[in-house]
Amino acid sequence: MTGSQPDIRKRTAKPTASSKIVKKVWIKASKEVVYSALIEPKELVQWFCDRASLNPCEGGEFVASWRGQKTGQKGRAIIKQLIPGSALDLLWTDDGSGVQEKGASHTLSYEIQSKAEMTVLIMTDKDDSISDEETVEFLDKGWNSVLLDLKDYCERKERTLKLKNHPGSQSEIDSE
Repeated sequence: MTGSQPDIRKRTAKPTASSKIVKKVWIKASKEVVYSALIEPKELVQWFCDRASLNPCEGGEFVASWRGQKTGQKGRAIIKQLIPGSALDLLWTDDGSGVQEKGASHTLSYEIQSKAEMTVLIMTDKDDSISDEETVEFLDKGWNSVLLDLKDYCERKERTLKLKNHPGSQSEIDSE
């Protein structure tokens, strides 16, 4: 793109059979910090939603609520896979727009890897319900924002933990 605004008239609005968004985020935090941000309700509200409850086991339920301008929105998912420190797969039964259509499947998967003293989070959002190109593009941009919030949250938490555990930190100085 040359910096000009795209011509919306040229966009095709043809429906696709499914949409799949894959994002990779490099986070300067441990796998443990990133994993905790994905499964702890008090941490999920720092970057993902306004209210959360989660039963962190396979078959457990995840409920998230978001405040809206006039009404709130609530989503529900079932944990299909949970590998502590490595992976989380959610099957959305209600993604906030109402109960999923019969036969439709919406999954959100996170894979956590350690690379060069960083954590790589690979997020895959796959929705088998029919989505048009414009909706997929909107969701893709939305995930950029959400995952940047996760990255910022995890990196702040990691810095805080390092300060608390660092020799000569304020907590140790106060205790002398």
